[in-house]
Amino acid sequence: MIQGEWFWIKKNPDAVPINGAKNFNRKNYPYFIDEETFSKIDDSVAYYRRGSYFVPCDIIFEPTFLISEKLYRLFSLLEPNMDFNKKLPMPLYWLPYLKTSNAIHEKSEIIQGKPKKLVIKSEFLEEKRILHCTLPASDIWIISLEAAECLLRRQPIGIILEQVEISA
Repeated sequence: MIQGEWFWIKKNPDAVPINGAKNFNRKNYPYFIDEETFSKIDDSVAYYRRGSYFVPCDIIFEPTFLISEKLYRLFSLLEPNMDFNKKLPMPLYWLPYLKTSNAIHEKSEIIQGKPKKLVIKSEFLEEKRILHCTLPASDIWIISLEAAECLLRRQPIGIILEQVEISA
């Protein structure tokens, strides 16, 4: 059994979304990115106009999961199997791709395809620091305690971490 704590990366409800983005929509950036979709997305530019009080978030959750330049290197070090496709709203964001795992345990509380409480199968955590899972209505990124500590040292804007339960 895997020892240690794991955390679900969630959008902070107080985070300000990117508004006024050109080409930054679900048609060009689908919510769920599979390997085929990832390979078809090019390095096209999606940009937005900054508002006077806009502070960019370090992780964008919609229309798809993107990480800031500040976190790109961290994610690539924590999960060497993760691929990245550069996206260019300024500041720079990266589109990560990590093959999804069927690690969500049946003990999880799921309502209309969205998790309310996550329980993760311990067998999927061996030698991992980042785990990517999906449900019918949710794209879920889970990180180990080690990864969470590294992430929090960078003081990310716009996210919260929620501890998940681990079960055999």
